[in-house]
Amino acid sequence: MIFDGEKEARAVEEAFDFVIVGSGAAGATVARVLAEAGASIAIVEEGPAVSTGEFVDALFPSVRRMFREMSMLSARGRAMIPIIQGTCLGGSTVINSGIVWRIPDDVWAPWQSEFGLGTALPLEQLHAHWDLIERELSVQPTAREVWGENNRLMDLARARLGVSGFPTQRNVQDCRGSARCLTGCPFGAKQSMLVSYLPYAERRGAALYTSARVDRILMKAARATGVRGYFHQPTLKTNLAPFVLHARKAVIVAASAIQTPLLLRRSGVRSPHLGRHFQAHPGCSLMAIFDEPVYSWHGATQGYEIDDHRQDGHFKVESIALPLETLLATMPGVGRAWATNMAAAPHVAIWAVQLRAQAEGTVREGMLGTDVRYDLTARDMHNLRRGLRFTAELFFAAGAREVMTGVHGISERLCRPEEAQAFDRAPVDPSAYSMIMSHLFGTARMSVRPQDGVVGPDFRVHGTQNIYVVDSSVFPTNLGVNPQLPIMGVAMHAARQMVEGNRAN
Repeated sequence: MIFDGEKEARAVEEAFDFVIVGSGAAGATVARVLAEAGASIAIVEEGPAVSTGEFVDALFPSVRRMFREMSMLSARGRAMIPIIQGTCLGGSTVINSGIVWRIPDDVWAPWQSEFGLGTALPLEQLHAHWDLIERELSVQPTAREVWGENNRLMDLARARLGVSGFPTQRNVQDCRGSARCLTGCPFGAKQSMLVSYLPYAERRGAALYTSARVDRILMKAARATGVRGYFHQPTLKTNLAPFVLHARKAVIVAASAIQTPLLLRRSGVRSPHLGRHFQAHPGCSLMAIFDEPVYSWHGATQGYEIDDHRQDGHFKVESIALPLETLLATMPGVGRAWATNMAAAPHVAIWAVQLRAQAEGTVREGMLGTDVRYDLTARDMHNLRRGLRFTAELFFAAGAREVMTGVHGISERLCRPEEAQAFDRAPVDPSAYSMIMSHLFGTARMSVRPQDGVVGPDFRVHGTQNIYVVDSSVFPTNLGVNPQLPIMGVAMHAARQMVEGNRAN
């Protein structure tokens, strides 16, 4: 059952075994496990239910309806970095590129050695969960037939430079290479939570509430008894009708590394670590012009990646194919310069650096809404410049005629391979770069001791009996790789523990 709060707009009070806040990678995976076990569950999603048939390739309507605050929410520091999050049924899995990575061993190792979480998050069991999820979501390397020229050129650059790269692993079924992942796959090929685990849970009796913003978790002493909030018009944020969903067993928070700490704080959770240790993967892209047409709006959105410097440089390089309208919206320049760049659009390829940043920030409720503070470190800026130089070198290896830098303080265009060294002299000020931010972590991090974090090894919030956090807020560090599958594996691990605990009781 899907209850559309925007359309129904009436007060609701119901009771369930479990209430899950959030319907993305974490919330939907927990719902899949609990529903399979026969539990009575409610899934509460702040955003609207947008079906596959409603997805459009027009940029503005998609961003307006499915992206949090139209991507205007930014991390503020020396630079304003827009934060990309989905706010719709299925969460960010609906608007991501479907990239699948497991947690690399070198990333997990400090979780064990420095944070003492080897028992709480055993790698062997996580791999078993990932095996299952990959089978259920049809994870596979991007097929050459849907590469398109943008991805093919990256493969060519890899071969010519002799670096490590491969077709991206994605959760897709019968991908058509439409380059429309970021506005919702109109063919249902991407196996987002919208078309996979949420329908699975719904068929087994789960109730889904959309356009439903949870204001707070209801508490009786240290025990959560449910959640309270309002059905609303998501775009205008106009409250329409109240709801109360009682939880007989537990409230499970899977609202993202931004919304989870805000909800916990509104609900009375007090920890010096709540909303701190915010980490992310800033991304910065380059465009290159080739003599032959690229038509980057044809092919898998992100079908190829180069991980040669994932460990020694804390970055990887990914292809990005965009619908034509989106590509034109990101073209640099104004006036005649923009028109010149627009005319070259069929010949443009786009590749991006994804940075495993060292920086930590904070998430708070501010006077004007969500306040995210974040500043890249000197090491981060060194690695970013190194990543951009490497990306330019890849472009030239693939035969690019020129590279558009998009960085203030250096030449707008590079025309020879040796000019890629310009990035070595690029500003260290983050505001000189056009970045976005995705893949968010750490704001309710897991710890063995309450004084070191927010959530215990059993995923319960320290000091509470039955509030669980299962999203990337609990990760003690960021990953340097796309977190969709790691989040799902960790959420599945948490959910199976809940099922076992429920049976024991």
